[in-house]
Amino acid sequence: MNFEKLNICQVTLSGNIKIIKRNYLNFKQYYNNLQFFIICPNVNLKQFKQELNLDNLQIYNEDEIIKFDRFKEIANSILKKTSYYEKIQDRLGWYYQQVLKLTFMYNFIKFNNQKLLIWDADTIILKKIKFFENEKSLIYGTTSEFFKAYYATNKTILGEIPKYFVSSVCQFCAITPSDLKNLLSKLSNFKPLKKNIAEWFTCIIFEAIIKTHKEYNGSLFSEYELIGHSKLLENRKPQILISGIREGLDGVLSNSQLMIIKMLNFKHVTYEYFVQPDKKQSFVPLVKLLIKKTSNKIYRGFKHFFKKK
Repeated sequence: MNFEKLNICQVTLSGNIKIIKRNYLNFKQYYNNLQFFIICPNVNLKQFKQELNLDNLQIYNEDEIIKFDRFKEIANSILKKTSYYEKIQDRLGWYYQQVLKLTFMYNFIKFNNQKLLIWDADTIILKKIKFFENEKSLIYGTTSEFFKAYYATNKTILGEIPKYFVSSVCQFCAITPSDLKNLLSKLSNFKPLKKNIAEWFTCIIFEAIIKTHKEYNGSLFSEYELIGHSKLLENRKPQILISGIREGLDGVLSNSQLMIIKMLNFKHVTYEYFVQPDKKQSFVPLVKLLIKKTSNKIYRGFKHFFKKK
């Protein structure tokens, strides 16, 4: 049987190399035809190529998309009029990786006319997920997050947001050529595309931020929420709920703990920067976390079921 290739983009720092390796192996268990694209800092390029010498995996220098200094120059030229210019400086790296994802998405789909999956580099897939169906991307949502600042920025960028939705920050996002076309049409009110698409996305994000937010709270834009809302506005279909384990971990899960998580139908696990890589996850805190997450999933799942109708 001929399986369509699943193209996966990950933007990452060197601290995620072990997680990327594990995630790569897990993806190979569930999908037959894969191509990974890893985007990393220039300073770590050699290390990535040595430690991720794997089949069907290409590594790119992030400077080829846009150098951080250039991104920062553009962002600060827009932010200089705000009251939170100084406060946001420590957070610019977080916005930078979002621009890298959006630009790679644009260039890859435009050049190849193929579907793309953006997957967080600190996240490991645990169960097979259906990302596409009948040439369309499936629209997933999670009840674990809901950050109003993202949606206010989206309304500025897109002109409107869906009447009902849950968060699209599911640690991944599937995009088709049609999804990209629809998103670009919604961005047509911004200045025309420049030669460097990364600069264009940078301008859109920060122009929308300063227009929308007078106060700073750290996180004012999400690429996943932008793509998710664009897809929802176009398709007008309810999101499919999906759950993973992210908050509450302080160590690495054992195989038996992972088995329990999979039995409870959590699809992925995220090891954020504060998780100690050499520490094993304690069992009692994990049980408490799973009870809380499972009850929340059931309760909010029922609410979503009735509200989406």
